[in-house]
Amino acid sequence: MYVRQAWGTMGYRMTYWGVHNAWLKFRCPHATGHVDCPLGMAACSASNYGMVVKKHIDEDVRRYANPHRGSRTWKMLYDERTAVERCFSRLKEQLMLDDLHVRGIEKVTAHAYINASVLLASALAMHRTNRLEQVA
Repeated sequence: MYVRQAWGTMGYRMTYWGVHNAWLKFRCPHATGHVDCPLGMAACSASNYGMVVKKHIDEDVRRYANPHRGSRTWKMLYDERTAVERCFSRLKEQLMLDDLHVRGIEKVTAHAYINASVLLASALAMHRTNRLEQVA
């Protein structure tokens, strides 16, 4: 995993190496074994650990976020987000939640609850149907 903003001595992208509190840690890609730098680690740091750059999340919230973009935690959260977006899409387009013909917050809330119930019932029915087809 690389980050676009943190660059090493030779222009290679620094490797994301975890988070501590609100600080993201990036290491020299040569030290982590991701690239073969012609200068080696001696050009950027005297340490055997390699050059380390720490970025605070508050520096630029769009670039440095927690969890870091591309990490396992970020991918897991993003997968959950896409599943929720699919549910919202079904509610709006197939169950007509975006084209209401009722007025008042109570009626709109009741309409949304009914649509959510229909969505859950259809998902349960599809799950049971697929299970029966696998048994047969």
